Amino acid sequence: MNLPLREVARRVDALPGVRPRRIRPLLLPTWAAEVTATVRESQPYDVFDRYLSRAVAEAGLSDVAELAEFLGAEPAFVARTVRFLTGMGHLSSSAEGKIVLTELGRLSVADGRRYQLARGRRMRLRFDGFTGAPVPYHCATRSSWQTAPELTLPDGTSFQPVPAVLELPGTAVGDLLRRPDVDEFTGPAVPVEVEPVAVRPAWLPVYLVECEDEPLVFGGEVDGPDPYLAGFIPFLAGKTF
Repeated sequence: MNLPLREVARRVDALPGVRPRRIRPLLLPTWAAEVTATVRESQPYDVFDRYLSRAVAEAGLSDVAELAEFLGAEPAFVARTVRFLTGMGHLSSSAEGKIVLTELGRLSVADGRRYQLARGRRMRLRFDGFTGAPVPYHCATRSSWQTAPELTLPDGTSFQPVPAVLELPGTAVGDLLRRPDVDEFTGPAVPVEVEPVAVRPAWLPVYLVECEDEPLVFGGEVDGPDPYLAGFIPFLAGKTF
């Protein structure tokens, strides 16, 4: 929900040592990349699934009989668990018929989370219109996005659109997927493969608070100046739009 101007003014007045001169309602330019993705979802391991996977990964055990003896479990139960983890893509059979971990299985063991791939997920990945960098997940999911560069609130507050600096680079989505901190931008369902659908402009309502010292930026998802949005101050402060 978009904050009314009076609420932002109240929050600014509550900040110690801040002397505001003007509050400017602005629409920040962003890009929304819509994709169809295969995503990696995370869930807790069942206890036996985890011990069996670790036995394959760390003890080098590679058949049902070995696993059953090592884990002190019935072979039929071990075989059923192996089939389940194979169906999830965690285990497979080598050319010699041995049980081996897949890449997904190795990653699950390393992270202590049971990952599963889900295909055909529609996702919207957001990037800022100044640098082309991805928008953090917390901001992307808790903000009120505009599909047109216009917004007037019921109290009469009118937001002024800021021009984008660049088109979204064609490598932006691929660069995002290669980041080690990709989940900071995509959330818990991490895309591992994507097919692009469309790239569309979108606008994020914010308030630029021009002060006697350093300016501040307020969004709708935190109860105070937003440290992420503060990164756009060089593109906003002292400019007219």
